[in-house]
Amino acid sequence: MLTTLKAVCSVHASYFNNHCRLLLTIFVTMKREAPYRAMTQDSCEDLTLLDTGSGDEFSSLQQTELDLAQCRRRLRLVGFALICQSFALLSILGIGLALNMRRGPMSPIFPQALYPPAQHLIEYETRVFHEGFGKDESIYQQAPSPEVDEAWTNLYNFGVSRITKEEAYQLVNQTYRLPGDEDHFVIQLDVFHQLHCLNMLRKAIWPSYYPEMDKLNPLHWGHCIESLRQSLMCSADITPLVWQWVDRVKEVRIMGNIIHTCRNYDKIKDWGIAHRLDHELNFTGFH
Repeated sequence: MLTTLKAVCSVHASYFNNHCRLLLTIFVTMKREAPYRAMTQDSCEDLTLLDTGSGDEFSSLQQTELDLAQCRRRLRLVGFALICQSFALLSILGIGLALNMRRGPMSPIFPQALYPPAQHLIEYETRVFHEGFGKDESIYQQAPSPEVDEAWTNLYNFGVSRITKEEAYQLVNQTYRLPGDEDHFVIQLDVFHQLHCLNMLRKAIWPSYYPEMDKLNPLHWGHCIESLRQSLMCSADITPLVWQWVDRVKEVRIMGNIIHTCRNYDKIKDWGIAHRLDHELNFTGFH
């Protein structure tokens, strides 16, 4: 028995450590002081291993070991709970930091402070801007033609939009309901108005092709210029322009064909088409 106990302790020394030494000490003491007794059914049930008072001493040692084992288990459970709580806290802090770094009206996580009905459709993408020179021109800057005019009007010419009264009630600024329609109200997304203004300014550069622009009230030009100025400063694109070596001209130049983070305009355009008012808007005599 002693040999077996020593073998078990040697194999599992890293686990049992002090327990093995205590058991070996108890076993040697029992071997030296207690006479041999054959095991009986009663002795197995009563767990009587030693004569006289030695059984009480062994029971006390057993209870001490059980108490220590329970204490160690509690400590392990407490330690595991602390590790889990620490991990959860670090995760929350990490997520909070990430959200804080991306905070703002232009962030897909934090929507605009003022409610826009098309907010739920906003998606972000990266897009390389056209530099606007040579082969890097877009159709929107080309000389007037029916194709150019169509490209421009397709960007914004959807008329005004209608929204539900539930959406209208969430607007910061009041708007009118549609005449004869109690359930819908009228709005227009400002980006469509801004593109209209930009197209008017484009046409003004080509008076021979667009003679009707000469008849436009100068106040309209001032309105469009101011509207675009405010919009540019409101969105405040902070994408860095860079300077690079241009081998063709053998000098360093500022580069405009750089990558930007943009809202997906196609989604906004689709919203405008889906919500456009099919009939002419007439508020005459309506209040």
